[in-house]
Amino acid sequence: MKKCMFVLAFLGLLPAAYANGYEYQDSSSQYIATRSGTKSYKRTNTVRKVGGYHNTITNNFYYGQPPAQQAPVEKPVYRDYEEVVEQEYIQPVAKTEYKEEKTVEYKTQERKYFLAHPFFQPLKGSFGSVTDVSYARNSFKFDIQNANILDIDKNSLTYGDIVRGLADGSGKAEISQFLVKEDLSFGLSDSLALILMAQYDNTKVKFKDWSDNNATADGLYDNETSSSGVNLFGIGLQNRFVDNDKWIAMFSGFFQHQKDTANTFIFDVKAGYKINRTTIYGLARFGYSNLTDGDIYGAFVDDASGDWLMLSYKKDVKDVFYVEGGMGTFSALNKYLYLGGELIYGYYDWHNQLNIKGTLGLQPGDSFALSLYASTSLYDSAKNKVRQYMNYDVNPAPVGTITNSNLVYTTGDYKIKSYNEWKIGLQAILYF
Repeated sequence: MKKCMFVLAFLGLLPAAYANGYEYQDSSSQYIATRSGTKSYKRTNTVRKVGGYHNTITNNFYYGQPPAQQAPVEKPVYRDYEEVVEQEYIQPVAKTEYKEEKTVEYKTQERKYFLAHPFFQPLKGSFGSVTDVSYARNSFKFDIQNANILDIDKNSLTYGDIVRGLADGSGKAEISQFLVKEDLSFGLSDSLALILMAQYDNTKVKFKDWSDNNATADGLYDNETSSSGVNLFGIGLQNRFVDNDKWIAMFSGFFQHQKDTANTFIFDVKAGYKINRTTIYGLARFGYSNLTDGDIYGAFVDDASGDWLMLSYKKDVKDVFYVEGGMGTFSALNKYLYLGGELIYGYYDWHNQLNIKGTLGLQPGDSFALSLYASTSLYDSAKNKVRQYMNYDVNPAPVGTITNSNLVYTTGDYKIKSYNEWKIGLQAILYF
């Protein structure tokens, strides 16, 4: 029944974004220049006489202040033939001492590509690894409404009887996941990368805080169902099709298989604008899933006796899809620290949500980075939505006219009173 929990996992299954194109540049260095010494001056005067015309070419080489100018010594002019006469005049000059101190600013560029940047991907022939360890929780309170019980025990004298209008009740659902996800990427070229992914998850679903009512199966009060394993595998491509001094953009496509649940296709496009050490970007994402087991999904618990209870999100479906859009920013605080954030609004098949995410990270070198991130929902349209619930009860307590049945089925509505999702995680990123 993993299909009952997979929608929550959508927020955790998306591959880490890579793409080359972000660098840190530092230009804050300066130096003090000091010189001192004693120099003499040499002036070379070259006099050239050609065809009776007198030309004087003077080249001065000096350090410090040049000596006083001295008139050149004139030589006879010969008009009848062509001759070049060069004479050097050396003028002794008193020794001059001086000391010069000057502050000079200069610029250097130190490039550093940040591995956690949303547009980073390995260059041709290189590998990137993102190991993501996270904990996610989804919880909501609900009211049971319009519950009816049907006797489905064929050996019961009341087989087929229905008890209508059961007392309303209330409760709380909690769905939590511990996730370990690995994305391994390889640069097919400087702008195209292949990504392989796998994910281990431990998922727990619990119903609690029940009010006293007879609309739920015996023994399911405060019951918890859990499952674990490497349940997701995927493959995809990322293409950075724009990367210049100001703009960067990429497109991604992925296929993911979630064991006993769904096959999912994800398409993602991002475009960013670079401002000094900051990149501001927009994104859009589309996901389509085909359910491989059953036609219903939601929150589900069962026990060893065979009792089960399900709060469905949607029934009679084979295909599920979602769409996201939003804005994000990534900024290098200095050579080692970086900060990022995203604000995403999405439609998730049966509800809409506004979600915010923040990231703080450290990259001490060129090949390793460590990021801490957290996200939470700011708004969710699930509140006040009415969905259907189902309850399968083996050996139930007598209810109304149904007294000796060994199997009953209860169905009705539940109204969501509050809804919240949040996630916290740690990413270790390697580049080699």
